[in-house]
Amino acid sequence: MYTCPICGKPSIGRNKITCCRKCYNIWRSHTKTCPICGTTFYDAPSNDTVTCGNPKCSKRHRQQLYARGVNDNALRRAHEAAPFRPLTGRYATNIHAKKWIIQSPSGQTYKCRNLLNWLRQHEQLLDGTPRQAWDGITKIKYSQQGKRKNISHQWKGWHLISWGE
Repeated sequence: MYTCPICGKPSIGRNKITCCRKCYNIWRSHTKTCPICGTTFYDAPSNDTVTCGNPKCSKRHRQQLYARGVNDNALRRAHEAAPFRPLTGRYATNIHAKKWIIQSPSGQTYKCRNLLNWLRQHEQLLDGTPRQAWDGITKIKYSQQGKRKNISHQWKGWHLISWGE
């Protein structure tokens, strides 16, 4: 007869290590120690969790990593690569870019992919900054979707014909 290493009760039956299934599950669980407060917590060994889950411990751990410069090299490489990555940069190939058909105040129709990028490239056509134009045109889109209380049909004469994938 064995004594349960979790609660100290005698272990009887098939499960000879612990007294019950609950204690067995605790015994089988993997534990980690928080490097900030020293608290022991249960976590799978394959999980990347380092701290106990207390937001203060997590914040302190990130501050320590930043002070040591752990992520500096990866962050520098990401910033260097971003202008050349077609899926993440200011390109028509951006992963989140959508197709837009807009009409200027003069009646000219323009087709583009990645509206904000197109507005930046054709800033001379706008009565404002590209960001203001993008905001105005997206308000038209939200109005057409029924998501705006104050409906907008045009921005300084610009009209939205269609948008999509």
